[in-house]
Amino acid sequence: MKSIPVLLTTMALMLSTQISSANTDPDRLAKGCVELLQIYNKHEDQRFAASLTTSLSEATRAGYCRGVIDEYNRHHECDSPSWYDQAAVIAKHAHEESDTQTTDSLMAKACGG
Repeated sequence: MKSIPVLLTTMALMLSTQISSANTDPDRLAKGCVELLQIYNKHEDQRFAASLTTSLSEATRAGYCRGVIDEYNRHHECDSPSWYDQAAVIAKHAHEESDTQTTDSLMAKACGG
């Protein structure tokens, strides 16, 4: 049951060192946050089965979102206390035109700014 959070945390930690210097793609971030929310919602609904039905690629995309959020929060003060709430705000913008948004603008929205 604890395998999904452990896997996502591990992925987030691995990516967090790369994210600070990486040029992140807002579309990739938004899609990763959609994946993260789906995994956690599935986990709440199905408990044990969620860890069996989550693929490595889904976990990687979700871990990317979590890693970007964690790294951003290390350097910025956010009004939103929950990474889950931040991911939900970012995921809400997943279908917007990527020309009009940046990773920084998505993160600012997620932080309540």
